[in-house]
Amino acid sequence: MTVHVITDSASCLPRELADAAGVTVVDLYTSGQGAEKTTAGLGALELTASYARLLERSGDEGVVALHLSKELSSTWSNAVTAAGVLEGKVRVVDTNTAGMTLGYAALEAARVARAGGSLDEVADAADRVLNTATLWLYVHKIDSLRRGGRLSTARTLLTTALAIKPILKLADGELQLAAKTRTQAKAMAKLVEMTSEVVVAEADAAAEESRKPRRMKIGIMQSEAVEPAKHLKQLIEEQLAELPAELMDRALKPEKSKKSEKADKADKAAKAAQDATTEDAVGGAAAEPKPPALPDIDVELFEVSEGLAVHTGPGAIGVAVVCV
Repeated sequence: MTVHVITDSASCLPRELADAAGVTVVDLYTSGQGAEKTTAGLGALELTASYARLLERSGDEGVVALHLSKELSSTWSNAVTAAGVLEGKVRVVDTNTAGMTLGYAALEAARVARAGGSLDEVADAADRVLNTATLWLYVHKIDSLRRGGRLSTARTLLTTALAIKPILKLADGELQLAAKTRTQAKAMAKLVEMTSEVVVAEADAAAEESRKPRRMKIGIMQSEAVEPAKHLKQLIEEQLAELPAELMDRALKPEKSKKSEKADKADKAAKAAQDATTEDAVGGAAAEPKPPALPDIDVELFEVSEGLAVHTGPGAIGVAVVCV
């Protein structure tokens, strides 16, 4: 028997991928049509029943529940209530996220569960992924976010008046403005730039900590924007292919910091002495600087789930980045 992992459809996990990984996905509720369409969180009674069924299948090994941010839905608080009925056998993780950052955390938790991990180990695996997660959202029109209460009316009016194409970031479970652009093309370029920065940050951190970079997953999600999402995937892959050369160039030509002339001269003298020492140690040849190693990266395409699409509206594109 193994620990079971459950999430909701806000994870954007395709059913076949979830089934193959052993992740149970429960659908969020949607009702209405068109602009009147709304969503509702999962109730405590329904979650209690879902958890109880999984506990029976797991032989009481336990259940790890990963639901969308408590700032975005009542599902998390209802999950905590449901878990309280089942005597500590259900661990509800406070994810503070949604989309494929949530999906990737569920997949990693399920991998550890399949390997025989305990309830604590499976929950910790999800937490490790969530602690590295970054999620951006480009919305073609922000009316849907305003109607669903995910963005303030004042910000909506200001953005509309200025004809801004915003990029939002899910931080601390809430949507916050990450960047302002004027066109969709510029928004896509900004997403490529920010994604690249996260990858380089992991490479730099690994080099500084003398460890191998963690594998990274980049999930591109779209709502009625298949071709723009495919194009964004291509742009990101092209940028990632250029990173080794850019990092080598950075290693060979480090940016000069702003220092006083006196400090600059002192640095040059110290460097000359260090180079001389290095040359003596290696037979007269100074060691060539090495760029940090890049992580292995998977770039994948996903569809925004119906429950999230109600709030993002058509044309929305999200980018989820995690380390696993």
